[in-house]
Amino acid sequence: MAVKKWRGKWVVDFIVDGKRVRRVSPVQTKRGAKAYEVELRLELTSTTPEPSAAPAAEAPTLADFAGEWMRTAVRIQNKPSEQARKEVLLRIHLVPFFGKRRLDQISRRDVEAFKAHQVDKGLAVNTINRHLECFGRLMHCALEWGLVTEVPVVKTLPQPERETEWLRPEEAAKLLAVAKSMSPKWFTFFLVALRTGLRKAEIFALHWADVDLDERQLTVRYSVWKGQLSSPKSGKTRVVPMAADLVAALTEWRGRSTDDVVFPARGGGLAYSQTGANWALNQALKRAELRRVRFHDLRHTFASHLVFRGCSLKVVQRLMGHHSVTMTERYAHVGDDQLAAAVEALDGIGEGGDDEQG
Repeated sequence: MAVKKWRGKWVVDFIVDGKRVRRVSPVQTKRGAKAYEVELRLELTSTTPEPSAAPAAEAPTLADFAGEWMRTAVRIQNKPSEQARKEVLLRIHLVPFFGKRRLDQISRRDVEAFKAHQVDKGLAVNTINRHLECFGRLMHCALEWGLVTEVPVVKTLPQPERETEWLRPEEAAKLLAVAKSMSPKWFTFFLVALRTGLRKAEIFALHWADVDLDERQLTVRYSVWKGQLSSPKSGKTRVVPMAADLVAALTEWRGRSTDDVVFPARGGGLAYSQTGANWALNQALKRAELRRVRFHDLRHTFASHLVFRGCSLKVVQRLMGHHSVTMTERYAHVGDDQLAAAVEALDGIGEGGDDEQG
């Protein structure tokens, strides 16, 4: 009997495909149990068994997959400079360590061993973290493509707090004075960096069509790497206003220019190498008897000067082209003296005299 009382409860009890099915009816009446039986039989007999899955293909080794990843995902999604960086990173670091292992056999323990190996080689924390980031992207791509069913957890090393280097206003003025005596080109180049915060590759990518001297603004559309144009680091075009001294310098430089590119290579067109700017900066700093800073620190100087003069971090974020204000908060400490001065201005308010309400 398919529907019956068993231990004081209505149950359904029948055979399907040689297997006995006994379930307590959710509705404890004979009619409810019969309805449940029909529903349950239909559910069990209408389910078509899935065909046996074909044996899963063996996951490739990291060395084999790295080549495919570079040819497809990386080539399509990354700028030429990033493609080159990943190729070197894979060839020198990841493939020698993980290359012979199948992707599905790389464990979190292996990742920790890689981190220890890189630390023992004396590599910087930031460098090792870039290696780990690349490894993680490769593994997640393999997961998306169905080559593995899971990926090991990748935890980056804690990064030490690095103080942002920047030139004080008087130091920047001294640098520009020396640069002006060296070369009109490098004086104008450094002034663009200090007054707009553009990255070195963005300055080299500037075309005169991007510079509006009448409206006193320039548009950052491109970055350049080895003579090839690509999008800026943020991936977005941004417009940066120009100060009067920069407009004057670019106007003068425009009169000397015969190229569509603002700062062309010696033979014209886009620069293939950017090391000339580093050399020129080091020479100017040396002659000005200033400490050595990186070219990228001129970008930090631009942001720091804005904050020092009371500009909000949100405005600095937009001018710098940062994705979020979190990246801009590194400059917040520059305004600490202003905060102290603002609080000092409150001293004495409400004490005696006209401040007291009577």
